[in-house]
Amino acid sequence: MGTAMLLLAVVVFVMLARFQPGGPQLGRAVDDVGQLAAAAAAAVCCRWRARRSSGRAARSWWWLAVGTASWALGEAAWSYYELIAGRQTPFPSFADAGYLLFPVLAAIGLLIWPSAVLQGTTRWRTLLDGALVAGALLILSWVTALGSTVHAGGATTFGYVVSLGYPLSDLVLLTLTVVIVTHARQAQSALAMVAVGLACLCVADTGFAYLTAEGTYETGSPVDAGWFGGFLLIAVAAYQGAAPTREDPIGSRLRLESTARALLPYLPAGIGLAVALTVEFTGHGDHVTLAAAAFVIAALLGRQLLAVLDNRALVRQVLAAQHELRYQAFHDPLTGLANRLMFGDRLRHSLELHQRDLRPLSVLYCDLDGFKDVNDTLGHDAGDIVLKSAAERLNAVTRTGDTTARIGGDEFAILLEDGGDPHEVAVRIFAAFAQPVSVGHDVVPLTTSIGIAELTPDQATPTAEAMLQRADRAMYAAKRAGKGTVMTWTGQPTPAHQPRSRPAPSNGDAPSPTWGGGG
Repeated sequence: MGTAMLLLAVVVFVMLARFQPGGPQLGRAVDDVGQLAAAAAAAVCCRWRARRSSGRAARSWWWLAVGTASWALGEAAWSYYELIAGRQTPFPSFADAGYLLFPVLAAIGLLIWPSAVLQGTTRWRTLLDGALVAGALLILSWVTALGSTVHAGGATTFGYVVSLGYPLSDLVLLTLTVVIVTHARQAQSALAMVAVGLACLCVADTGFAYLTAEGTYETGSPVDAGWFGGFLLIAVAAYQGAAPTREDPIGSRLRLESTARALLPYLPAGIGLAVALTVEFTGHGDHVTLAAAAFVIAALLGRQLLAVLDNRALVRQVLAAQHELRYQAFHDPLTGLANRLMFGDRLRHSLELHQRDLRPLSVLYCDLDGFKDVNDTLGHDAGDIVLKSAAERLNAVTRTGDTTARIGGDEFAILLEDGGDPHEVAVRIFAAFAQPVSVGHDVVPLTTSIGIAELTPDQATPTAEAMLQRADRAMYAAKRAGKGTVMTWTGQPTPAHQPRSRPAPSNGDAPSPTWGGGG
């Protein structure tokens, strides 16, 4: 509804200003007052939005308010000369000061607009996109307003500089607008409407400069609709659009920009190069057009090179993330050992080799003795220290090719392949655990009960679950035998009250592994 009303207002403005149904004087009044009212409405609405925003958003709207107010003052001076003084507006005049201040102040507002376009790795892409758009717009401006202004010259040097100020400032403002819209990660209807409004104003300025250089501009020209409609768009954006919010740099990297915005810088580049080729083939080309076209091509090549490098960096990040996810999926986060999932996978692979090549293997199942008391008396942080110390010691007494895993709260498992002797490993474990663990000012004894399940070449291949269950049963038999002992699963149940094992000696010497069967 708001868009339809805006279009209707522009159509009515054009009809009244162009066809002047009430006469030339009324048509001129409608043109001047209409533009003044539109700019004033944009200034009021931007100021209203600034008061209801905070941080960079408030400052951005404030600068847009000042910029539109500056243009409104310039239009007021223009209207004074035409409607009150009844004479042609001199050039340059105070009106030009207000007009030319607008693109400068609006550019400041866009630069303050909450965005991450010049932060992190997007900085160089933003600069190349700016160069790409600026070069393309330079071609378009040169074959229209800027070229005509340069060739037309001026009565005075100051007037000549002011004439050049219009197309040059618009070129900068429009370039900045395209870049900001392209790289703004948030879907902001307010920003889109401001951008379209600024584009309309730049087109109107370009048309005004071109017609002035040609000596054909007069109040009521169709280009005046660009100013009227552009300021109305900015007013609607400020009144209806939500205030922009600060972007999260991390989140913005994770969001994928839309295809339309990604391709936006290439649109003016394509148009600019097409125009350059056209004027060159028609014999109207010059050194400026060729230089600008070469600049656009160089920016395109640089942009594509940067895209290739960005893609390579992205692939490396994805591979690193996959590696990290895989590591997290198969490792215990506290101890860094393999977890139950990875241990099961390694165990199944070893059992396949046993079935195919008759390779022996063994599983040691270790459970820390009295660990619950550590958590209850010293706290879980102390328990974590004990677990990490136990993991480090288990890793130290095993070979590189063995798999040491944490498969439960205080339960660890070791997979020995290629003929590793589980009993010798058990001896080394007891020796490593002989030294207590220091937890702050406390000393925690470190003991473990170990169950062993061996698989010789002449035995049938069990499942991974069955193999781990054998070692688990042997470990519980060791627990029942008095803890700090080792038991080996033999397949023959032995009564729990008759364990054939011997406890670990208290002097730190590890016991010799003994044979026994646990339930």
